[in-house]
Amino acid sequence: MVIKMGLFLRKVNLNDCGLLFDWANDEEVRKNSFNKNKILYENHIDWFNSMIKLNNCIIFILCYDDIDVGQVRINIENNCGIIDYSIDKRYRGRGYGYKILYMLEKYIISDCINVNRLVGNVKNSNIKSQKAFEKNNYKKILEKECFIYLKEI
Repeated sequence: MVIKMGLFLRKVNLNDCGLLFDWANDEEVRKNSFNKNKILYENHIDWFNSMIKLNNCIIFILCYDDIDVGQVRINIENNCGIIDYSIDKRYRGRGYGYKILYMLEKYIISDCINVNRLVGNVKNSNIKSQKAFEKNNYKKILEKECFIYLKEI
């Protein structure tokens, strides 16, 4: 008997380092990042090992059953959660951006994470991420090169 698990967030583990590296260097992800340069694996390993040890950083993998669909990271500074997320290229255009943001917010609320504001920075050209934040009722503020999305929780 197969038990369906559906859509869920799981915290990253050491085995996810390579997966996050591949996603971070995806062409579309680099295009939508504020730093367009490819990431070197050695630098990624150092970054990953430091991030998973921080108390103010949480990284999740969005899973659909046993398939890794995307990642979301929240860096917490002064009760403010700075969001970074990406969706695997094979699963883009299916609403997972909206879902990963929604599920992150629910996790923060249910686990009493000390965050009262969520923030996402999105480049003007990244229409899909803009729509994901807007569908989750974030307030949109126009800056020179990006939109800042804010939500009080």
